Amino acid sequence: MPLIVHAWPAWVLGGALALAWMAIGLGAQALFPRRWRERATATDHRVALASLAVIVTVNVLLLAVSALSVRDAFSAAEQAVEREATAMAQLARSLAVYGTPESRLARERLRGYGRSVIGKEWIAMQRDQASLPTLDAFDDLYRTLGDLHPAAASEAALLAQMWTQANELLSQRRARLAAARGQVPATLWAVLLASSLLTLAPVAALPVSAGSRGAIVMLALVPGLVLPVVVAMDRPFLGAGRVSATPIENALAHMQRWDARWSADAPSSSPSRPGAAPLR
Repeated sequence: MPLIVHAWPAWVLGGALALAWMAIGLGAQALFPRRWRERATATDHRVALASLAVIVTVNVLLLAVSALSVRDAFSAAEQAVEREATAMAQLARSLAVYGTPESRLARERLRGYGRSVIGKEWIAMQRDQASLPTLDAFDDLYRTLGDLHPAAASEAALLAQMWTQANELLSQRRARLAAARGQVPATLWAVLLASSLLTLAPVAALPVSAGSRGAIVMLALVPGLVLPVVVAMDRPFLGAGRVSATPIENALAHMQRWDARWSADAPSSSPSRPGAAPLR
């Protein structure tokens, strides 16, 4: 499915599909040769209705499978973003506690990575791509972590924990990028559209009446209601209902809050006694 279709509002896409299917169904009914319809027997009508039932059943199953697939993919995308934000927050706290110039530099690079995810990679994922500047920011973070050299056992334990958190951050980034890709292959999209159109064929062969026209309208409403949901959830980071970057934004806000509190508490962390001479 073209990416531009995923950017359409659901009501626009649903309305366009329903109107197109109605026009095709009613047009096929109007163009169906009259002499063939007049020669049709009751048996022919029963065969047409039986064929309609089979095609509708297959179409419903295809739509159900597609809907379940994209729903799972959408949930996986949300979980990947949540877990990535959690790993980012944990690593930020560990780097702040480590408290060396190198760890502070790594923390700033972690902040730069988060900002790049929101400002660059989120837009790139809407085009089914990853952001190379964001990958570079992550690599810079990794290189800075490699510059940390523990001087005590407690620092060594904390450093091991930070590497675990950084690897978890990398895993969740990859999971987020994987979830950004479309889950419904082009072949299945073609089958879904073709099966939806085939449901109109048996009705077009039935006698022209208010009932047959109403059946065409009802059959046209099914893809107009279901397909926009599948289209919207197939690309979790594109469209009005896309996955939000709020968890990562919150992680960055918590880093800022930590820095503000640390700056406020720093002057009072080692108070000097009144009248005491400075250390020489």
